[in-house]
Amino acid sequence: MALFRRKARAARRRPVGREPKRLSLTPPEGVVLHLEVAGLGSRLGAQLVDVIITTIAMFAIIFALLYADLASPTAFGAIATFLVLVFGTPYYIVSELLMNGRTPGKKLLGLRVVSKDGSGLSTHQVVVRNLTKEVEVFVPAAFLIGGGEESLWFNGFMLVWLLVVVAVPIRNKANQRIGDLIADTAVVLDPRPLLLPDVAVAADEAARERFVFTSAQLELYGAYELQVLERLLRGGEEVKDSRERQKGLARIGERIRAKIGYEERVSPPEEEPFLKSFYVAQRAFLEQKKLMGDARADKFHREDEAPAPPP
Repeated sequence: MALFRRKARAARRRPVGREPKRLSLTPPEGVVLHLEVAGLGSRLGAQLVDVIITTIAMFAIIFALLYADLASPTAFGAIATFLVLVFGTPYYIVSELLMNGRTPGKKLLGLRVVSKDGSGLSTHQVVVRNLTKEVEVFVPAAFLIGGGEESLWFNGFMLVWLLVVVAVPIRNKANQRIGDLIADTAVVLDPRPLLLPDVAVAADEAARERFVFTSAQLELYGAYELQVLERLLRGGEEVKDSRERQKGLARIGERIRAKIGYEERVSPPEEEPFLKSFYVAQRAFLEQKKLMGDARADKFHREDEAPAPPP
């Protein structure tokens, strides 16, 4: 009977479904972001998409060169080797730098690389995590598939190494592979922030007429930054004292005005109307760009793109 009760208690504690792993980041704005960690299956799918893209691109270039008689068939091997180098690690590094932590495969599956410290993803982190991928996966896999060594011991070592590489993200809370651990990065599901209307309604018409922003000024911020600003305008759970909140809003306003080059003076009582007017204009600008096919929802592309947190 005691054994049955222990089993029943264990069954009650066992979750019905596996909860997704989550990663909490604290960016420079001070507003904690809770992101869902990308599963190993989706990461593998993104990798396969990138491999397919690079393979198709390589063969297309080779056949185009041969068809145009710009290269002889005897040079096929040399061209293929060169393209493998170009579409190997450089492809991933350049993609993640230009696409803000994404490759075409990651973008297709809704994934993104982020820095675990909450700051913007740096070039150093992108280079490190992708260079280590060569040592982690591609080099040992190439040896095993290509039969580069006849030594059973060496092939066995390569196989064990691959198993260790696969086991590391499985046992890791953030599904980080070795390269992610070294670079202090993680792959998460790309969040799609929702721009809520509450703050927009709160900005009165007089304030919106008082503060006018140009398209060039509004180009400097994305939906992530707007979401952070919205949470700060709501008061934030962290700031209980109204005077402290006003000081924080003043600091945010100064940062935004310096960033966008807004030269008109804003008095202390106008700080919150200024920020709400900026929110309304920025939100309308982003929604218009989304209708035009340019949905700019990037938080991690620059460290200094968002307002500073309240003290």
